[in-house]
Formats: sequence, structure tokens, C-alpha cells
Amino acid sequence: MMRKWLVSVMMIGLLATTACSEQQPAAAPEKEVKQVVVAAVKKEQAVTVTELSGTLEPLEEAVVSFEVGGRLVEMARNEGDKVKAGEVLARVNAQDYSLQVASSNAAVQQSAATLSKVNNGAREQEVTQARLLVEKATVALQKMQDDFKRIEQLYQQKAISQSEFETAQNGLTIAQKDLQNAQQAYSLVTQGARSEDKELSRATYNQAVIAKEAAASTLAKTQLRSPINGTIIAKLTSAGNLVGSGTPVYKVGNIDTLKVVLPVPDREIATWKEGEVVSLDLYDQKRDGKVTKIFPATNQSTGTIGVEVQIANPAHDWFAGQVVKATKTIKGQVGIYVPVESVISRGKDDAHVFVDAAGKALKTKVEIGQIASDKLEIKSGLKEGDQLIVKGVDRLFDGDPIEATGGKQP
Repeated sequence: MMRKWLVSVMMIGLLATTACSEQQPAAAPEKEVKQVVVAAVKKEQAVTVTELSGTLEPLEEAVVSFEVGGRLVEMARNEGDKVKAGEVLARVNAQDYSLQVASSNAAVQQSAATLSKVNNGAREQEVTQARLLVEKATVALQKMQDDFKRIEQLYQQKAISQSEFETAQNGLTIAQKDLQNAQQAYSLVTQGARSEDKELSRATYNQAVIAKEAAASTLAKTQLRSPINGTIIAKLTSAGNLVGSGTPVYKVGNIDTLKVVLPVPDREIATWKEGEVVSLDLYDQKRDGKVTKIFPATNQSTGTIGVEVQIANPAHDWFAGQVVKATKTIKGQVGIYVPVESVISRGKDDAHVFVDAAGKALKTKVEIGQIASDKLEIKSGLKEGDQLIVKGVDRLFDGDPIEATGGKQP
């Protein structure tokens, strides 16, 4: 009985082993087909859109102040008023300066009279009077000489005293000097002033004239005039205040045209040219500006070069101090440019893309160059016509089966 049971068990095991040996081996699981977007590689021109910002300024601006001190008696203009170059904006009390002008005028008249007298010489009456004095002194000397001869004889005869003789002698000496003085006075009258006196008189006159002009110039400075055509941007003080030389009174600017200095990276400065047009945006208002100046040096702290752009502002609806954004499109070289998201990069020398190769993702090493807008330059590894996977690359492995969703982009 036991033997029959063992035979039955062995037969069942044998049948089971035979049945297992006849089954097919298990098939490997199929890879998931991944959905991607594919685009044909083609050459195109790189386009970079540069956006820069800057603060609007008046085309011209001047802070106007008096050159002389005084109390402000008039301020004729207010913010927003248009003014012309040379127009009077304010005045200080000019009384003291007017007195200086009057005093200098009197000095000029006095020195002019002295100069005229020196140059013209004595009048005829003065010449006649001087000649008569000479004749009178000559007669007096002749008489004194005759008297002295008579007194001298008497003195020798001891008819008069020593004192009387000396008195006569002194009288003769005085008469001689009186004649000399009269002759010199007559000579001055007839010959005129010396050249040195004439030069001194002329120098005194010239100095008086210069002082008069300086006083008149100072008086004129009591009126504050606009140095430029423009608009009053700011009124910096009030009438009645005491101001000194150099105290700011008004700020005047030309806002018919505004300007902005844009900080252009020095690597891009070669693409900017004087005379070109740049688009400017202020709170969604767009205007064209013109490049008028490219500064000659780089700002060492920012690495940028200033580019001045001027904007017409006839309605004065853009204001100095507002910040505008400038947009400039820069065209680069022709080459292969692909979307940034299609490139997997661990550095410039370790980058790859995936190409659609007969329905499979083919990992392809590439060399990348510059970024142009939202695209990367591919310097090598791709050629025109390659079917580049541009979306879905982040979950791909080399050899994965793929399917282009929605067809292939051109």
C-alpha cells in the first residue's frame, strides 16, 4: 500500500516538472513612449533685445543766483513760467549801488577837468598876469640895486651903521629872488605842464572811468536775468529775504527737449551709434529718442558707458526726474540658435541635447556659445535639418522611444 502511494507522488511530480519545462520564458517590459515637441534645426540671425533705464533731465539746466548781495525786493516769475535768455527774473535793493555810480560819475568829471586844464595850458589872462609880475619884479630889483649902491658908498664913508647896510643888502637879495620866482611862474604858464604831470592826470582820469564802469556793472547785477531760454523749474527763495552772492534763487531748464543718459554695458557699446533712434517707454507711453552723444570713458564702478538720448517734449507732459525704459534691438551673427530649455548643461564644456532619430531620443553633445534673448548659440554638434527635441528633454534618457506631440514644429 505504501509503495503505491510513493509511485503516485513521483508520477505527479514528474508531470508537474514536465508541464513547467514546456512554458515560454517571460518577455521584458516595453519602454514607455514619451511625448515630446520636436523642431527642425535651422540657421537664423541672433536678435538681442536690450532694456535699459535712466532718469529724464532737462536738455539745459541752470541754477540762477545773484552776483551781488542785498535784500530781495522783487521775484517776477513762478514755477512753470516760460522765460527767455536775458529776461529779468528778480531784483535786489539797488540804492547803495546807485550811490556808488553817482560818486564814480563825479570823480570822472573832476579828473576830466584837471586833465583838460593840464593839456590846454594857461589862459591868455593868466599869461598876461605872469608877464606883468616879471616886469614888476624887474623894476623893483633895478630900484633896489640903485639904492644899494648909494647905501654902500655911505657905509664906506662911515655915514651909516653896519645894521643899515645889512638891511639894504637883504633887500637886494629879496628883490633878486622875487624876480626869479616871477620868471619861473611865467615860464610855467607859457610852456605848459611837464609830461609827467600830463601822464599823471591822464592816469587819474582813466582810473576814474574804470571805477565808473565797475560801479555801473555792479548796479546792473542787482537785476537777476535768465541765462537761457527755458521754463522755471523751481523757485528757491522769496521776496524780502536777504541773499548773498551765489545764493540760489531760481532753477531754469529747457524742457521742450529732455535727455536721458543710459548706462550701456561696455561690451555692447559698439552697437550704439550717434544719430540712431531708440524706443523709450514711460508708463506705457512710447516715444522715439535720438542718440546724441556717446561718452568717451567707462564708469569703473559699473562697467558701463553713458549714452545720451534726447526726446522731444513739446507738450511738457514728460517731466524731469521721471524714470524711462529704453529698448534697443541688437542684431548679431547668423548661426544655429536653440531654446534654452532644450539644452541640458553642467557647464559650457559639458552640454548636450536630444535629437529625434527614427522615433528614439538620441543624446547629442553640443558646444554652446552666447545667449541671445531666450536662445543659446550652438557652435557645434547640430546641423541644419536635425530634428531637435525642444520640450520634454528633462525626463529623457538616451534611446528612449518618443512621439512628437502635435506633429513637428518647423
